[in-house]
Amino acid sequence: MRAIIFLVGGLLAVLAFMFYVKTHLITPENMFFFTLEVKGGKKHQEVVEELVKKLNEKGLKVIRTLPMSKVIHERGVKDFPNYTTILACDIKEKKELLRKVPFMNVLIPCSVVVYERKGKLYITAPKEFLLIKDYSQELGDRDAQLIADVYQKLRIAIAEVAEEGRE
Repeated sequence: MRAIIFLVGGLLAVLAFMFYVKTHLITPENMFFFTLEVKGGKKHQEVVEELVKKLNEKGLKVIRTLPMSKVIHERGVKDFPNYTTILACDIKEKKELLRKVPFMNVLIPCSVVVYERKGKLYITAPKEFLLIKDYSQELGDRDAQLIADVYQKLRIAIAEVAEEGRE
């Protein structure tokens, strides 16, 4: 009888763990996006400016900053939270890469978003590894590594801005 109770308890523990992983760790948001909460009580515009500076310093040249919430406010939605898209990663290899593999324009240039949700400020960017994995034949090793390196620099820049000023 003890063995059966032990087996049922073990099975319930495994099922509970699988449920937790599926609902909290492996969500579409976690799989496809790199997101960090900004620490240190920074303001939205301050984070945007720091991130633009940091991306440029890391060679991930910023192409444009799009204050999406400003546009939405102008169209009459006054309670829309702060939301800015930064187009970056204007790397010298971009033209060659996009001529060779045009659909990689979903990754290069990169879109980084600074936004507010539930009173907190976040920075998010797409994760590249699934696309690189799925299209490794078309990309080839050199271009796949190029994109991976660009996104590693991007994540470092995001982390540095999100963590600066942390108490």
